Amino acid sequence: MFLQRLTLTLSVSALALAASLARADDKAVIVEGTVEKTAPTVTAPERNPASGRVVPLTGRFVLNDEYFDYGQGPKFSALSLAGSSREWDLEISGTHPIHQSVHETVSEQLYLREQEGWYFQLRNVDRRRTTKVTRREAVDIYGFQLDLTVTGGCFFPGSAPGTYCTYTPSVTVDPDSINPDTLIPGAFIFGEDTGAVISQETHEALKAEGFQRGLEDGDETVGISLSVPNSGYEASESRSNLNSVERYESVDKRIMGGLYKFRQVLSSNSTMASLARTTRGLVFLDANEWTDKAAAMQLLAWLLPSARATLQATDRNARLSIGNNLFLAANNTRLPADSFTAYHAGVGYVDHPKKRVRSAADTPRSVFNSFWMGFSPVRDITTESSSRLQVTGPRESLLENGYAFSQGGIDTALASETAIYVVDQISEQIAQIELANIDDLFIQSGLDLTRQDAMAIYTSTEESRYKYVPHLAFSGNVTSGTSVSRYYAGAILGDETNAYVGFDHSYTGVNGFSFYLLGEHYTHPDRDYFSKVEARISKAVQLRNGAKLSFGVSATEELDRAPAQQESVTLNDNDRTLDVAMSYRTPKGLTYSLSHRLVQAEDGDDDESTSVGFSYRASDDWSFTAQITPTSTEDAYIAARAGFSWRQSGRPGSPVLGVQWASIRYDYGEDQFGNDLRDREDTLLVSYKMSF
Repeated sequence: MFLQRLTLTLSVSALALAASLARADDKAVIVEGTVEKTAPTVTAPERNPASGRVVPLTGRFVLNDEYFDYGQGPKFSALSLAGSSREWDLEISGTHPIHQSVHETVSEQLYLREQEGWYFQLRNVDRRRTTKVTRREAVDIYGFQLDLTVTGGCFFPGSAPGTYCTYTPSVTVDPDSINPDTLIPGAFIFGEDTGAVISQETHEALKAEGFQRGLEDGDETVGISLSVPNSGYEASESRSNLNSVERYESVDKRIMGGLYKFRQVLSSNSTMASLARTTRGLVFLDANEWTDKAAAMQLLAWLLPSARATLQATDRNARLSIGNNLFLAANNTRLPADSFTAYHAGVGYVDHPKKRVRSAADTPRSVFNSFWMGFSPVRDITTESSSRLQVTGPRESLLENGYAFSQGGIDTALASETAIYVVDQISEQIAQIELANIDDLFIQSGLDLTRQDAMAIYTSTEESRYKYVPHLAFSGNVTSGTSVSRYYAGAILGDETNAYVGFDHSYTGVNGFSFYLLGEHYTHPDRDYFSKVEARISKAVQLRNGAKLSFGVSATEELDRAPAQQESVTLNDNDRTLDVAMSYRTPKGLTYSLSHRLVQAEDGDDDESTSVGFSYRASDDWSFTAQITPTSTEDAYIAARAGFSWRQSGRPGSPVLGVQWASIRYDYGEDQFGNDLRDREDTLLVSYKMSF
């Protein structure tokens, strides 16, 4: 699970990348000179093959998304992504060749070369990735204070003469139970019940100034006293300028890798050449990933036979120059991305040209088919939503004179207009008691309505937990000098098997015309593996002054991607995308680009954006790029970016430093008062690659 690259790839650039898969030269010279009548044996020492014996393309292979040449030393790369709204994300990858060897045999009728190597690879991958979106909204919290006691001579059925009773239950809010996030009481403290007999002293104590509930040190507590700071809240329009949204992303990584053995056998006779390659790996999985299927796959990787593409000797001399398409086809194989190989075996063939090759279009096509077993990442996504209140001001009364309190006896309005209904436990009938009929009646009543400034904080969290599961795949391709056609099928063996089938085709013509088509179908699509179709088309025109004009169109349609469990605002997270782009490159290495994008987001909204780019390639070792998006209605887009790439020297394998700053905008719509809810993040991406 690689870091998300914060670059906006124009359609023309994407087409050029796809077309490069089909690039082919006239031939690859394997052994210089002529074939002798004897059959000499040439063995290239480890990491120091004889000069001219191993052309880089002929010994090149792919191991877990990384390209390696025979004789190449250790490789190291680091990718650092830091931002104002994310946790520092560092991705490190390294591969160390333990042993490499090449053994060549040349005879009159057959050429044979065996290449072997042991490699140790480590890479850190995502264990858990969390995206948290926090929305802050200014609100007004409304509450109340209610106080009430009603006491006097007992008037209940069966009461003894001369006794005093309380005509309300004794209940109050437990102050320790008020939830600090919601300001809602969670428990109440109860005392005397309605109709309970109380002492005359308790009754008289209530007549003191202010609201009373009994003697200061007495055992009897009467009346209702409810202080509720939050009985409801609503959005505040007057303070809506404080509304905001924030996005924060964090990641937890782990080390993963493996020990690999690579073997490649190249054969050539007078009519054709063949290539057979086999990769076996012991992948370092986490303990919870060692299922029965995973263990069986790891074992089979070392028991299955190696790929074989044996050629028979003919009655004519073996050809020592082999078309590049054979080696390009081997590396054009579609291998699952971000995965770790346990076993890969494939064979390819190419006919030797029967006429002189004058262009890439004349080169014979090559067919390569392979079977792959390995481990690919799947993720379990959990979402969580929460809300809380953050008080920002004091609790204020909404009444003109504040807390309204009154007390008195039979002469109070409450006494003359109020009756109490009780259940007669003997007759099981409801009895009505008029307060005006109670002897020595005393009532206290207090009421206040309150308002308080606060911020309502709504948090939604999406957490992705990654694990590697067994994956089986078959992939084949036909590579010619101008096109690559790939066909593939496989199954991801997670908790639910996700089988798939796919096809893609790329073409690059000598006239600068290129196109690319892709179609994939998954049986159980999810957020990462889903059915889709893609199409790209471009045209490059070489101008007389040495400049180059390119223009193109690309489109992507996600057919059945699983919907997000909650609202998600992520770069390039659209159901449908259409890009129109053009670029102009001057003879001096300056490139100007313009692109327009139309998208349909997951929520069905139609959005668009326009970007302008500039790049300058001062030399093979130094380049600079910049881009701005002055207008966009997309939920997430790169508003501006700038960066450079620098190779420390012109030698192959020299360290390459890349730096890019980007400003990302996230749009979460509007609040109920029409205020924009947007967030901005500045990121710095630094990459460093080197080969020893």
